[in-house]
Amino acid sequence: MVSSKIKSLIMGLLLVCTFPILGSETLSPYEMITTSIDLLEIELGDEANKKRLKETRAELYSIIDESLSPYFHKRYAGRLVLDQHWVGASGEQRRRFTEGLYQSLVESYAITMLNFDISKIKVLPHNENLQNAKKTTVKSEVDYKGELIPMNFKFGKFKEGWRFYDVRIEGVSYVKNYRNQYGAEIQENGLESVIIRLEN
Repeated sequence: MVSSKIKSLIMGLLLVCTFPILGSETLSPYEMITTSIDLLEIELGDEANKKRLKETRAELYSIIDESLSPYFHKRYAGRLVLDQHWVGASGEQRRRFTEGLYQSLVESYAITMLNFDISKIKVLPHNENLQNAKKTTVKSEVDYKGELIPMNFKFGKFKEGWRFYDVRIEGVSYVKNYRNQYGAEIQENGLESVIIRLEN
């Protein structure tokens, strides 16, 4: 069983492994993941460049943002995290929470991608017929210190095309983790308080 800390680190790695790809509208979710992992390896470069990026947070954040935003459906993920609180939130609160949650992900996992060997992520074959599909899962495994850890990318078909909105490690999703965390905080302090904390 993988510790929760390791799960969080790996989840961060996965969330930044979706790099902008030219002609992405023609790619399947499987192709997005496999191609993006290869491109991210190139962007990170050698150990010297990784060390430089570790000290250059603005550039590191920018790489993560550019890697994540094209294929991650921020609004849908934010809606799933807020759960029942989404209905009572104003349009502006929804926008601010979604952006705050996204920025929190970017900043929380900025260093994560420097601490893993991305080449050890193995994307499993994906043979599902997607012609009429609305959702699909791309499965993968990462070799972390000799232990194979299963990971699932949850994709949905939106008006923008295929986008992923959740990553599950050993059956545990980041959406569920954040829903539990923020749900309890909202119950205690209110949604606006949570949004302000995320923004700061």
